[in-house]
Amino acid sequence: MEQALVLAEQMLEGKSAAQVLAQQIFMQQQTEDRIDALEGLFLCQKEIFNFDEAAAYLSMSKSTLYKLTSKREIPHYKPNRFVFFERSELDKWIRAAAVKTEEQLNEQANAYTMTNPLYV
Repeated sequence: MEQALVLAEQMLEGKSAAQVLAQQIFMQQQTEDRIDALEGLFLCQKEIFNFDEAAAYLSMSKSTLYKLTSKREIPHYKPNRFVFFERSELDKWIRAAAVKTEEQLNEQANAYTMTNPLYV
C-alpha cells in the first residue's frame, strides 16, 4: 500500500512508472549490496564458521565445500552431524595453495643447482 502511494506521488511529480520502477530497483540493489558488505564484515569477526558461513567466507559453492570435506581435503570439525570450520585453519589452507612467481621459481632453481651440482 505504501509503495502504491509513493508511486502515485512520483507520477504526479512527472516521473513515468518506468522511471519510478527503475529507481526502486536501483535502491533495492544498493540495499542488498550494503547487506552483503555487512555480512562480510560480520564473517571476518567470527572464529568458528558453520557450513554455509564457511562457503561464503571462501567464496565457493556449498557443493564444492561438501566435496572438499568428504574427501578430507579441508580442515573441519564434525561434532554430532554438524560441520564447523575454524577461520584461522581456513586461512592457512588457502595460503598453503600459493602459486610461486617466476622470480621465486628461478631463485629456488638457482639455490638447488648451487647445493646439488651436476657431476659429469
